[in-house]
Parts: sequence; C-alpha cells; structure tokens
Amino acid sequence: MFRKIQSIHTAPETMMGNIKLRQAFPLRGIEQVDPFILLHHFDFTSKPGENNFNVPPHPHRGFCPITFMYEGSVEHEDSLGNKQVIGDNEVQWINAGRGIIHSEKADKASIEKGGRTQGIQLWINIPRAQKMNPASYQPITKNEIVLIENNGIEFRLISGSYADKKGPANSNVFTAMLKMKANREDTFSFLVNHNVAFYVLEGELTLNCSQTIKQNNLVVFEQTEGNITLNAKQDSKLLLMAGEPINEPMVSHGPFVMTSETEIMEAMRDFQKGKMGFLY
Repeated sequence: MFRKIQSIHTAPETMMGNIKLRQAFPLRGIEQVDPFILLHHFDFTSKPGENNFNVPPHPHRGFCPITFMYEGSVEHEDSLGNKQVIGDNEVQWINAGRGIIHSEKADKASIEKGGRTQGIQLWINIPRAQKMNPASYQPITKNEIVLIENNGIEFRLISGSYADKKGPANSNVFTAMLKMKANREDTFSFLVNHNVAFYVLEGELTLNCSQTIKQNNLVVFEQTEGNITLNAKQDSKLLLMAGEPINEPMVSHGPFVMTSETEIMEAMRDFQKGKMGFLY
C-alpha cells in the first residue's frame, strides 16, 4: 500500500538578486506544505577567482531558515557573533526566534578554487508560542549528521527521528538529505498526521512503482496510510521533509513570518530600533 500523492510540480526558475534559483514553494496553488513555508534550490558553477554568491546582512524573525549544502561551501556570519563555513553534506540550522541578522557568502577558499555550489534553503515555520524565543545558530558538520549507508544509498538524517535514530538539529521536524545511485531502491514510512514532501535536486526516479519523478520536481503527499517507494533510474539527490502541521494563522512579509499583521509591524519596528542586533 502506497501513500497517496497530492500533487507534483516542477519548481520554476526565479531570481534572488543576481542568483538564479528554483522556487518549489510558495507558488500560486501551493502557498506552503505546513510547517514548510519556502524552498529554494540553488545550483551554479564559478570559475576560479569568481564570486557569484553574496547575500548581504538581513534580518529574520519567527521561523527557521535552514541551508542544506549538497556540494560546495558557504560562509555564515550573524549578529549573535557566529562565523562559520559549512561544506559538502553539511547544514546550517538557524532558529530566528525573536530576531537575528545574518549574511551568507562564498568563502575565501571556494572563491579561489571555483567549482559547483548546490544546495537548498528551506524555511520551516515555528508555533506562535516559540516565535519570540531567543535566536540560535547551529552548524551541523559531517561528523554530527546521522549517516545511514546501504548499497549505493546515502541517507543523512538532519532533524527529527527516523528508524530509531535522532537527527542532530534542535527540531522535531523531519528532514533528510538523500543520495541514491542508479538502480537502487528504498522505502520510507511516515506518520499519517504529518505532511510529507520531497524535492529532487537532480536525477530521475520511479515513485511507488509507477510515477516518473524528474529533476526539480516537488512531490507532496496526502495524510494517508502507506509507504513511499523510490527507485532511482539515474544517480539522484533529494531532500525529504515531514512534519506535523502547525495549523495557525501565518502572515509573512519579506524576512519575517508571524501570525498577524500587528506582529509583522512590531518585527519591522524592532529591526529598525536595533533590537535584532547588528552585523556590519
């Protein structure tokens, strides 16, 4: 018995400053996959000495912006005093809470050597009761990630629980980075009351023995019983997501995600007054 598919679509291209990327959601008709509220897929190649990635300091409040690096590296700096480079198969997990200012850019070593930079930025909502908690930053290195390897399949558990294992991120929401060699198959199972989705960064797969899934596809499932079976036709990379819906009002404005227009206005005011800290 397979879990029922709700929708499949291809993430369209969009621009974020001078960076071309794919936005799987929000889109018209799929505003969110509660608690997941935004997914950006970036993939570009730089020549040695070329700097194609520089996101200047900006604020966040009320959610978790997460960066999953599949290839390449990125340097993070924030108003809490953190400065960290994360590389291949590593993750930076930010809980913006009541407010944080951060920047992301190509690190010096990656600029010098050039090469491919590929990853996902995923925004995960948090309940209203937690939105004004202190902000935190958690770099998750290769040594901390729970890696399950099985005959050409690499399953990296980042957050939440799966198969009696717990991911290192400070979150109960499930996320995992999956790499599958061609002709490998795996089956996954999630709680019925959780929203489940996956995004394909590259490759081609057969889903539930019948449906062809291609690069840049987002697949969203209904809250039904049943497993999810993936068979890789080509070498493939995916991000798996599952979480219990928050089911609260959501109002977003740029880098702030709250539950009312009043809270958004308060976030803008607090940022202008310097209450989220400073990063120059």
